[in-house]
Amino acid sequence: MLLENRIAIVTGGAQGIGAATASLLRSEGALVEVWDAAAGHPETGKDEGLTSHKIDVSDASKVETALEELVSRLGVPDILINNAGIIADDFASELSDEDWERVLKVNLNGTFIPCRALIPHLRERGSGVITNTSSISALGNRGQANYAASKAGVIGLSRTLSQELAGDGIRVNCIAPGAIETSMFDEVPEKVKEKFLQRIPLGRLGTPEDVARLHLFLASDEASYMTGQTVFCDGGITL
Repeated sequence: MLLENRIAIVTGGAQGIGAATASLLRSEGALVEVWDAAAGHPETGKDEGLTSHKIDVSDASKVETALEELVSRLGVPDILINNAGIIADDFASELSDEDWERVLKVNLNGTFIPCRALIPHLRERGSGVITNTSSISALGNRGQANYAASKAGVIGLSRTLSQELAGDGIRVNCIAPGAIETSMFDEVPEKVKEKFLQRIPLGRLGTPEDVARLHLFLASDEASYMTGQTVFCDGGITL
C-alpha cells in the first residue's frame, strides 16, 4: 500500500473529487479525516479509518481546534489535501461584492488557513505533503472572475509554500482539473458543457477518480522529487 499508516486530511471531501480522493487514500492504507462544511463522506460510519467532521475551512479558529483534536487523537497528519471549493458565476461587471468575497473566502482562504495551521507541526517533524486543488479556470475563464482569481491564487500560494518549505522536508504541489463530472459541473449550462466537450482532445469529461489518482501519486513517495508543480488534469484542453 502506498500510504500505509499515514494520516491524511481531505477538505471538501464529502462529494466529487474530494470524496473520491478520500476513498482512494483510505484504500491505500491512510487514516483519512474529511473536513467539509456541508456533509460527511458517504463511507463515514462504515470504516473506522475514514472519519468526517463538519468544518468551515475558511474559519481559522475552527480549523485550529479541529487540527489540535486530530493531533491529540491520531498524531500529526502526514498529508493535507485542500479541495474545498465553490462557484458563484457571473460576468465581472455583474458580480456582487458578496459573491466575489464568498468565493475567495472558501477557495483561497480555505486553502491557506489549513496550510498555515498544519505547517508548524510538519516543520517540527521535518516532513509532510500538501496538495492543493486549483482549476484550469486559473488561466482565465469568461463569467468566472471570482473563481478564476481564487484558483490562480491557489497556484501562487502553492508555489510560494513550496519554496518556503522545501528545506523543511515538506512538499507542496497543486492540481488543476479541467471539466470533471461533479455536482459543481452540473451547475454549468448544457450548451457550455457541449462546447467544453468539443474542445477536449481526449473526447470525454474527466471523472473524480481521474483527479483522485493524481492526488494519490503526489501524496505518495512515488512523487518524492516533486514540489512546486501545478499538474493539469484536463484531457488536453489547455494544450
